Amino acid sequence: MLREALRTARRPAVRLVLDVVLAAGGIGIAVWRVAPALTTVGDFGARFAAVRWQWVALAVAAALSSLAAYGELHRRLLVTAGARVPVGTVQAVNFAGNAIAQTMPSAGSTAGAAYTVAALRARGVDTAASLWSATVAALLSAAVLVVPAPAMLAGAGVLGWPAALGLVALFAALAVLGSRLVHRPAAAHWAARRVFALVRHVPALRNGRWVHAGISPLDELLGRLARFRPSARAWSGFASWALLSWALDYVALVACVLASASTVPWLALAAGYLAVQVSIGIQLTPAGAGPAETGLLAALVAGGLAAPGAALAVVLYRAITWLGLTAAGWLVFAVHAVRTDGR
Repeated sequence: MLREALRTARRPAVRLVLDVVLAAGGIGIAVWRVAPALTTVGDFGARFAAVRWQWVALAVAAALSSLAAYGELHRRLLVTAGARVPVGTVQAVNFAGNAIAQTMPSAGSTAGAAYTVAALRARGVDTAASLWSATVAALLSAAVLVVPAPAMLAGAGVLGWPAALGLVALFAALAVLGSRLVHRPAAAHWAARRVFALVRHVPALRNGRWVHAGISPLDELLGRLARFRPSARAWSGFASWALLSWALDYVALVACVLASASTVPWLALAAGYLAVQVSIGIQLTPAGAGPAETGLLAALVAGGLAAPGAALAVVLYRAITWLGLTAAGWLVFAVHAVRTDGR
């Protein structure tokens, strides 16, 4: 399954070299921006000893719960598609897929999704159901955050309210349009045909084998995907799980701030949180390393936190939600691999 994920994310040697350079550069930027702030005043050991560990414990619990909530979203989508997979199995696949996505630069999401689909197929889930659930979970989770994001930025003073409300309306309309296309094979076929026609004119993509294969292999899959029609009540439930996942992740960030500072700059924190998620989504570096830390640190300092406390909060949050969850996911993957080999 890992081999299939890596094969899906495979690209030319030049691109691999660029990925390594970007990853090293991103981590270097993170260290360059955060380390000086940590040592600005006093001894780092004393600062670390002053951390409020009860808040760190809450951050760990919230981060684990956030990823588990996303896994539950995925499981419920599978149930709607007619696949009943045990909770523990879905969560194991979810944690391992997240580890793969957060480890690889530039193609992490692709590799993570490929692993998830392959792992579910290995457990008897239909290809269409596994692909539909993985895709809808990712898109719905993104929509739940992206649609209100402009309003959050307006509250932080980054955007004007007229522009923010206009963007909220635009993103909401695009989300509704996307949900309609999923249930209309003819519309999805038309959109896919236009995408392939456009891609054939893009130098970096036009030579791909999948481009020359055309959309005919997708016709049957598109038709099967369109048969999955959750009710409005089911969609509201899915959105609630996606929202809960983001809320718990945000709680983890708040807890990390409270572990190193006495106050929370709420508006600045919201802007910093969005900066982290945008950095992760762009995927120039593994889990947005570099831009994520820089953006969050800048937002916290702009919000009034002292640089040392802000830097420590950034380190705690990224250590828990990136390094910690990634390590947990690889551990789950290794345990599963050992069990599989032992059979």
